[in-house]
Amino acid sequence: MNHTCPSSPRHKQQGMALFEILISLLITAFGVLGYIGFQARTSVAQLEGYQRTQALMLINDMAERISLNRENAAAYVADNIGVADPGDCALAVGRVAADTCEWASLIRGVAEEEDGASVGAMINARACIISPAANEYVISLVWQGVQASGAPTTACGQGAYASEDTRRAVTTRVQIADLGA
Repeated sequence: MNHTCPSSPRHKQQGMALFEILISLLITAFGVLGYIGFQARTSVAQLEGYQRTQALMLINDMAERISLNRENAAAYVADNIGVADPGDCALAVGRVAADTCEWASLIRGVAEEEDGASVGAMINARACIISPAANEYVISLVWQGVQASGAPTTACGQGAYASEDTRRAVTTRVQIADLGA
């Protein structure tokens, strides 16, 4: 008589196959979750990189404007540029006012629009131009980052964001040569 006994290898094999499938599903689920987390971190890094690139282009734009109008460089000194809507820049009187108005508009993102909203710049950006010494100007552009990191050393925008660890900044220095007296 040939009947199988409960402790035969065949019965043990059936339970092991189901266990192997469950382990495979668990490993696959962890892999998918890891991939999703990686994608989320990559998206944040891309946004941070985009904002920094925009800020660097904008800060270089103002540095060039000041350098091109060196005789009136001191008139560019201001805080919180770009916080308020600068209005119609065609109505600005004088080159400094026009430059500051256009730059404030760029900081607010008017160069690129999507569905009627300005999206071409950083989140909650603002700029400051100071003159720490004669013929020397420091241009700072700050904005709201997405992830916490170290707080920047510039005073521009300090205390204006929910956390100093999410405040991002780029700065540049413009030195105006004294070409004679």
